[in-house]
Amino acid sequence: MRRYDPRWLIVTFANLLLWWLTGLANHYIAGFAVHIYLGGLLLAYAALRLDSKQGLIAMVLTSLLVDALDPVPFGTSLVLFSVVHLTVLYGRQRFPREGAIFGIVVALLANLFLFIALSFLLVGTNPRPAGAWLRIFCDLFFSQMAILVVAPWFLSLQDGAMELAEIHPETGRQVYK
Repeated sequence: MRRYDPRWLIVTFANLLLWWLTGLANHYIAGFAVHIYLGGLLLAYAALRLDSKQGLIAMVLTSLLVDALDPVPFGTSLVLFSVVHLTVLYGRQRFPREGAIFGIVVALLANLFLFIALSFLLVGTNPRPAGAWLRIFCDLFFSQMAILVVAPWFLSLQDGAMELAEIHPETGRQVYK
């Protein structure tokens, strides 16, 4: 076992990269009145592949990053991400977590929960809350489609980063080539 285990740092930096790219994409598609939210994809790898301590550290840092950059009350993403992370941790032994297909399914379900929870929490601040739901469902549809497109690349990026650092993602042991 290594003295210093950087798995949480690798996942956090990958999440930072994805959140930055999502912000760029949202900037370019703002003219179409569409917003993409990929919060579920930020949680999938840490909850499925890392042990509970490393995954929790990566999830907390990622949720604080999302809280700092999104127009939500500070701590909202931390609470919601914690609920999703602990739910996935509870059930991850029952499923094959190494494959990309299950990671995509977890990311889609987590994103669905996070998107709907955030919508219910924040729709009251809209001047016309009843009229906002059509836009919310449109954004949800495009967010889920974006996860289907981006998730294989992003999960592979995190696996590749672990391989480049010569670390096994689940145990933290050094992998020799």
